[in-house]
Amino acid sequence: MTPRQVSVGLAGAFGAGLLLLAASQAASAQGAPVSQNGGLLRIGTGGQSGTYFPIGNLIARTVSETQIGADCAMGDARNGRCGVPGLVAVAQTSNGSVANAAALQNGEIEMALVQADIADWAFNAREIFAGKPPQDRLRFVAHLYSEAMHVVVRRAAKISSIGDLRGRAVAMDEPGSGTLVHVRNLLGAYKLSESDLRPVYIKPDMALPRLQAGQLDLFFIVAGWPTRAVSDAMAGGVASLLAIDADAANRLIRQNPFLSYGSIPADTYADQPEVPTLMVGAQLIARADLPGDRVQAVLEAMWSRRGTALLAAGHPRGADIRFDDALTGRSIPLHPGAERFYRARGRTVH
Repeated sequence: MTPRQVSVGLAGAFGAGLLLLAASQAASAQGAPVSQNGGLLRIGTGGQSGTYFPIGNLIARTVSETQIGADCAMGDARNGRCGVPGLVAVAQTSNGSVANAAALQNGEIEMALVQADIADWAFNAREIFAGKPPQDRLRFVAHLYSEAMHVVVRRAAKISSIGDLRGRAVAMDEPGSGTLVHVRNLLGAYKLSESDLRPVYIKPDMALPRLQAGQLDLFFIVAGWPTRAVSDAMAGGVASLLAIDADAANRLIRQNPFLSYGSIPADTYADQPEVPTLMVGAQLIARADLPGDRVQAVLEAMWSRRGTALLAAGHPRGADIRFDDALTGRSIPLHPGAERFYRARGRTVH
């Protein structure tokens, strides 16, 4: 993690967490119930310009114990409070899926948003993790939503295909991101490599001003739509989205069954038609040693009336976090607390 991201994470995520912690401590002093498992739940997300960070913040909001207010007066409150008793959840910025998987394995966080394929590869020591020790402390909690590969091109660069990127200045995201993994594979499907480009390894929020200034031709981001960096690029008419053609996509899908071919809907971004692209699932993953009752309580809060209302209102992809899809794409072991939750809700768990 770069010094800049550490600073952002502390100022943004932990700043919000300290406010929540103060509220929780004040509530405890007032006699509100606090469980023996109370404490801080750190949720690894991504950069602030993507989708993981706002979705992670929404999940944190659904589970953090708060005083009853307009957003929790929905029949889910107990003793005048809502959320998980004694729990304060904090969304932390990070480099993305690869970094989140490592942070879970190392005990640095309790939960994280991770791409489905990255979770599988990390747990089984395959693909980019081949030859490394398995990250066997990862446990599945829930499928959240589908993410799309966004290929954001500067209009003046006159790029009509990813095959045109030879010699171009391209932001590929930072090491530790799932985006970088997929960009490298995507280039290979077009018979290109990083050495054929002028690659820059920065987050989309740092790539955007360079694109606008003509210093970059293109940046990539794998995220749920809409995502802020893309919206900002499109709003000024400086950029457009580039499609991924079906032949290249199908070559990658044959190699990686976690991928699918879909489209970013028309008008998701300003004056943008439907854009065919690659999709991958975003999952909520927990550390294996996180107590089962904690995981179960988090899921109960997420899929409470209040939780689903907060998710749906807070971000367009939040509305896609549906109980019926919760076990979609699972390939790593289910956390025992999640298993108890799903069985109690009548789901068949294999």
